[in-house]
Amino acid sequence: MEDSTSLSDWLDRHHVDIVRTFATTLDGVGVGKYVHRNKFASTLPRGHAISDMAAAMDLAGTPHLTFWHEDRQPAFGDIYLRPDLTTLISDGTDSNLGHCICDFVDAAEQPSSLCSRSLLRHLTNDLADRGYQMKVGIELEFFLFQDSYDALRRRQYRHLNPVTQSHHSNVYLVRNAYPATSYMREVISRLEWKGVHWEAWNDEAATGQFELNLEPTHPVAAADNVMRTRQIMYEVAHDMDLAVTFMAMPRTGIGNGMHIHHSLADVEDRPLFHDQTTNGRSTTMEQWLAGLVTTMPGAVSMLCPSINALRRLKDFAAAPTTSHWGEDNKTASLRTMSSSSHSTRIEHRLAAGDANPYLALAVIIAGGLAGIDQQLVPPEPFDGIAWGLPKHYDRLPDTVPAASQALLDDALLSEQLGTDLVEYWTKSRRQEWLLFHREGGDPDSPDISQWEYERYFDLI
Repeated sequence: MEDSTSLSDWLDRHHVDIVRTFATTLDGVGVGKYVHRNKFASTLPRGHAISDMAAAMDLAGTPHLTFWHEDRQPAFGDIYLRPDLTTLISDGTDSNLGHCICDFVDAAEQPSSLCSRSLLRHLTNDLADRGYQMKVGIELEFFLFQDSYDALRRRQYRHLNPVTQSHHSNVYLVRNAYPATSYMREVISRLEWKGVHWEAWNDEAATGQFELNLEPTHPVAAADNVMRTRQIMYEVAHDMDLAVTFMAMPRTGIGNGMHIHHSLADVEDRPLFHDQTTNGRSTTMEQWLAGLVTTMPGAVSMLCPSINALRRLKDFAAAPTTSHWGEDNKTASLRTMSSSSHSTRIEHRLAAGDANPYLALAVIIAGGLAGIDQQLVPPEPFDGIAWGLPKHYDRLPDTVPAASQALLDDALLSEQLGTDLVEYWTKSRRQEWLLFHREGGDPDSPDISQWEYERYFDLI
């Protein structure tokens, strides 16, 4: 639905009496309310109020009191969830429930700079002003376990029982996928009802790990689909007494990534990344690629946002450790595929499974635009294995302080993302780091800490 004029008719036709509003915090979790249809309609266009703490607290529910933001009241006040009525859908399982994705706005209906969805929309509008449109396809990796969330909490996440046939870490095994088919059948049913289109799912490289590929679409819709998919997968797991998590490293070994395939086209939908007269890569693609390589160290903080996510950046663990790029090279951070005009794209392989998809896409667009604006030239492609390289190769930052500082030091990203957001984000990451140490975390231990399980497993 495009506007509020036909809202009452839509609610009647879909038998919706309650609308669940949904906005995404910087940490990538959903907040909102179950709102009666009358209240939902009467608060448009600004939307209903929630405490501003919801947009500025950590995953444990502690408000960011050691640093503030101009969007917040001097004490605790309200912020508003402005519905995007184009995202209003019926539930399909609960007969009188609807869902609507929202943006954070202030009392004057101005977008909050703490709203990652508004930031992504701003950057996609910037693309459009330049005559570009972007298409994004996202691969989601996740772990599925046989026990309920309550059961796992009671035993402090010890002895995780993966949904699998074999306990060998192979990949694409049909027999390992089969035990998950009843779960995925229900997930797919709910996705399709809600208009989230998918392409494939499969067994992945770790025991009990799977991957779901979402159909390419424009950036804001792609991020919306990720958030809806995560919520649907949680609800199905809850209903079936299972547990699913997008936590980057619920086990040692191979973790969860969020691979982001993307390409640019013009307003006529003509591909802009391909040039058949060269090596397949156009000047636009080369400059975009160069921007991604140049800003990669600074982008780590948003693409791998948690202490747990940074554990994933280990050699020979399927995650990139340097800012290399290469043609069809899955060991590099950036894998290019340039064989034909309509399939030419970049696969950004750095993002962890727990990344906020709006921020992840925003920092990718910011890097790409910086490359075009500065007419950057990429380094030579890396043809070998980009893991386990000698020390003279620069590695990506793999601690919270190093990643935060790299982002603060990146003037190109700050120009695109806004200094205000960058500074607030890095303060929130450093608070997470301090809490980890204060509450018993050991950054040098190879084992996943109890602190990480309690903070990330259920909510991501």
